[in-house]
Amino acid sequence: MGFTDQISALIFALILIGVLVYVIMSKFVIGPLVSLKKAERVVLCLGIVGIVLVVVYAASELLFYVVF
Repeated sequence: MGFTDQISALIFALILIGVLVYVIMSKFVIGPLVSLKKAERVVLCLGIVGIVLVVVYAASELLFYVVF
């Protein structure tokens, strides 16, 4: 694994750690999902979908970079 591959893997790992911290902190800051209003639930769900899309994009870019 070359130096650039290590940097890509490091960036991907940092993105995953950031997502994990965001999800854990949002659970403690926002609280239970049941007590949220409908608009707040929609915003939270859109945020989670956005995070999942970023992680999937980063994983696919890293995979394509390593394979090709």
